[in-house]
Amino acid sequence: MEGVDRPTVVLRYRNGEVLRCELDQEFTPGDPSITVCLPDETTVTISLEDLKAVFFLKDPRRRQIELDYGLPPSEKPQGAEATVEFFDGEIVRGRIGRYSLKDLGFFLYPTSMETNNERIFVVAGALNSLALEG
Repeated sequence: MEGVDRPTVVLRYRNGEVLRCELDQEFTPGDPSITVCLPDETTVTISLEDLKAVFFLKDPRRRQIELDYGLPPSEKPQGAEATVEFFDGEIVRGRIGRYSLKDLGFFLYPTSMETNNERIFVVAGALNSLALEG
């Protein structure tokens, strides 16, 4: 992703560890790992089996404008409304665009304006339950 602003992500590990870094390569739900650039500029590849979720953060300026002016997110999430419960009891609500059982997870698009997350990649193996609404 050279020459492009790299998205900031927060990796949430299954063991509770949290790591804020930048996405170094494009990532899709079918990928078995994610490659990120650490704050010290080291590039590492992390297996999704070690993760609970990957939180893709909003640009801070965009988020502030949304909060200050009460604007809805610029991209209205499409898909089924869902409630995700992780193995550790954390619950997140949003919309699921597409999910295939052959993928290791899916993207969840939060619907709350207050969230700092543009989207969340939920690792399917870290779920306790997934409830689709409507």
